[in-house]
Amino acid sequence: MKKILSVILSVILSLAGITACAADGDLTIKLQIGNPNMTVNDTEKPIDENGTVPVIINDRTLLPVRAVVEEIGGDVEWDGETQTVVLAYGEDIVVLEIDNTTAYHNEEPSTLEAAPTIINDRTMLPIRFIAESFKFDVEWDGETQTVTITKAAEATEPTETPAPTATPAATAEPTAASADNEQQESKTLVAYFSATNNTEGVAKHIAEGIGADIYEITPEEPYTDADLDYNSDCRANREQNDDSARPAISGTVENMEQYDTIFLGYPIWWGNAPKIIFTFLESYDFSGKTIIPFCTSGSSPIGSTTAMQSVTQGANWLDGHRFGGGASSDTVMDWVNGLDLE
Repeated sequence: MKKILSVILSVILSLAGITACAADGDLTIKLQIGNPNMTVNDTEKPIDENGTVPVIINDRTLLPVRAVVEEIGGDVEWDGETQTVVLAYGEDIVVLEIDNTTAYHNEEPSTLEAAPTIINDRTMLPIRFIAESFKFDVEWDGETQTVTITKAAEATEPTETPAPTATPAATAEPTAASADNEQQESKTLVAYFSATNNTEGVAKHIAEGIGADIYEITPEEPYTDADLDYNSDCRANREQNDDSARPAISGTVENMEQYDTIFLGYPIWWGNAPKIIFTFLESYDFSGKTIIPFCTSGSSPIGSTTAMQSVTQGANWLDGHRFGGGASSDTVMDWVNGLDLE
């Protein structure tokens, strides 16, 4: 971890004063498994001079990512001593290590389902994790085995309703989304646990987008970097391996009975929700309420919610959704609007 962090710092310093940016217009990049060429806005060009092609390992697409990152205006650095790749785009930094399934986006660890590897002297990296970390959309066409990476041109942001104020952890009391709603009793709550801020970003997009109250599930004993070092016998690993683990929460939701719908957000730890989510679910009566889970992860799916449903008798659970790191408001609200909620 120390080596990786030192690499991050050195790259940030080397990139100081450089602003990465894509083309002024829309950008679309297509890559196909086994094809040495990629298409950039309908123009075909080689991925690299050696004819390297994208491959599939453990159901994940890996490719020599330098060409893609540099095409979008980013920067790639390779440290042979630590076998580490550092990718920079705008304010985002992604760090991956060869044969290591732990990757870092802005120093937040994520578990990959396929580790970076070297094939024919080319470093092959998981494209979905990287693209989503840089806030690009990624689509996979299984029939043609094609990956499409897109990002729309930056548009002028419309004037928005004032955003809801996040509740201070000390009081842990949800607040109304705006002064306009103070006269109306809120019926929707966005509750989230975010150890390293990725889930917090998605939760705020939802709360702002629908005018909901927001509540942070704050651990009584905060998680340190050492607690989240997944390659060691860390606290997070011990909790995930202990079915009875229930980390204590600081503060409570006041007047939980007023909420009919709860969006529940969390990061994915080893394929599952952190045990502090079970602490939250066992602290209230969710009978008759609708619970909508969402998660953030580098590549792991949201997985089954059966275990969580078993401790919330009488609740109505909807299908959840996984977001990559740094999901945009538009991406999040496309999902929320598709739920067809009142």
